[in-house]
Amino acid sequence: MCMSLFQDIKESAEGKELSVRWYQSQIRALGGTLKSGTQVIQEGRVEGSTQSRPTYGMLNLFHYRPKTDKRLPYYDVFPIVLPFKKHRNGFTGLNLHYLSMGVRVQLLDRMKVYAEEEKLEVYWDLIGGIRQVRPIVRRYSAAQVQSLFLRIPLEDMLVGVLLPVQEFYKGEWGYKQRVASRSVWYHTRQAINS
Repeated sequence: MCMSLFQDIKESAEGKELSVRWYQSQIRALGGTLKSGTQVIQEGRVEGSTQSRPTYGMLNLFHYRPKTDKRLPYYDVFPIVLPFKKHRNGFTGLNLHYLSMGVRVQLLDRMKVYAEEEKLEVYWDLIGGIRQVRPIVRRYSAAQVQSLFLRIPLEDMLVGVLLPVQEFYKGEWGYKQRVASRSVWYHTRQAINS
């Protein structure tokens, strides 16, 4: 349903550039039962859109349990990440969930200039100077990934970043407390503007 959801929404747009609100309303209308990151990843698995490693140049949605949960002010357990650097034991990428919906779309639109065929060619040298980027850079340990990676290709990235699957928490994993997305977005906006 996940990839077919993307297809249904793109077909509804009829090739037109429409507002973020229109896409969000379509996601709510067509998504029906899609409520959690786990469900979205499972649906992608059924459709063959998942793999065991992140795909560079595409957005990746996955379930993550941070190793340093007690020390972080908050964390996203279903990050949607554009990886740009590989490490021996994981990767570094941009978690777009830390941005409000409108800013996510603006950043993706700005990054379209780095599109090569069906992927984004993203390197720190290219994106490091973009104000919205620095506060959303996160390093992920492969050992802490709790699911397969759902690949979201270039053509589906707009819909992908608008899926309401972010789940922010604070505190130790077994006792974690929910953090409102708006609060996280506020802090990210402050970091961008400082």
